[in-house]
Amino acid sequence: MRAMSRVCLAVDVGGTKIAAALVDATGAVLASARRPSEPARGGAAVLADMIACMDGIERRGHDLVAVGVSAAGVIDPRAGVVADATDVMPGWKGQRLADACATCFGVPVACANDVHSALAGELWRNEALAGVRGAVVMLALGTGLGGAIAVDGRLLAGAHFIAGHFGRTLVQHNGGAVTLDSLVSGTGLSNLYRELAHAEADGPAVLARAGAGEAAAAAALSAWLDYLAMTLHNIYWMLDPTLLIIGGGVIDSRAHWWSELEARLAGLGGGPRLAPAILGSDAGVIGAARLAWQSVEARA
Repeated sequence: MRAMSRVCLAVDVGGTKIAAALVDATGAVLASARRPSEPARGGAAVLADMIACMDGIERRGHDLVAVGVSAAGVIDPRAGVVADATDVMPGWKGQRLADACATCFGVPVACANDVHSALAGELWRNEALAGVRGAVVMLALGTGLGGAIAVDGRLLAGAHFIAGHFGRTLVQHNGGAVTLDSLVSGTGLSNLYRELAHAEADGPAVLARAGAGEAAAAAALSAWLDYLAMTLHNIYWMLDPTLLIIGGGVIDSRAHWWSELEARLAGLGGGPRLAPAILGSDAGVIGAARLAWQSVEARA
């Protein structure tokens, strides 16, 4: 009889989707499933769907050795609990992710914030990062602004599990204090455009209008790049990272702004070495698998 291959189950849970995968020790995805998360139904319903999405993946012929969970919110990786969450996912705070997975699957469980997981995935699967030592920072520019920090390949959670949550920091804008993610994100680009054009457009539409020569869109993009460059400059001086990875949905449009961002950093006196993320929407689930496999290695 052929020996069963060892695998991990991984899942990524956010405000839009739940993505699950069966992943081997090399990072290869053997099977996958996804479904909408529909967070308005409440945290308990999302948790139940998370378990169902994973459990629906065929595992016959495989030896399941661990589960990895990537989740939106502030995640306590030791207890596997959602320590805090925004209103985007009502009732998500307090959900016991690790306990639910351990009860269903009967194996050890590793949990982390979604961007922390994404960074773990990039460090594992992005060949351009092979051998990188020291501090590596990731920014995820999507609907909001997420972040993560790793030192010599190990994720930094922080005393209150909020290390890397750069989007929650405060900056001055229009005479008041606002969170950085209201400016440096896809939503931030839309907010800046609204202020200048007195009209509504999402981030991709603003980029398209800037490319077509619309003055207000070009001004919004310029202001957005100024805020992003200052953010990277400040991270450079606070953490002195070896590398800073930029990911999230906005990275897909980098042809419109990457060279301008580098020029702005140079104008500020320099900044960290930049690299685009490569895993896209798979980053969270691949990273969760990496954390699961690391937990297996730690017990060996």
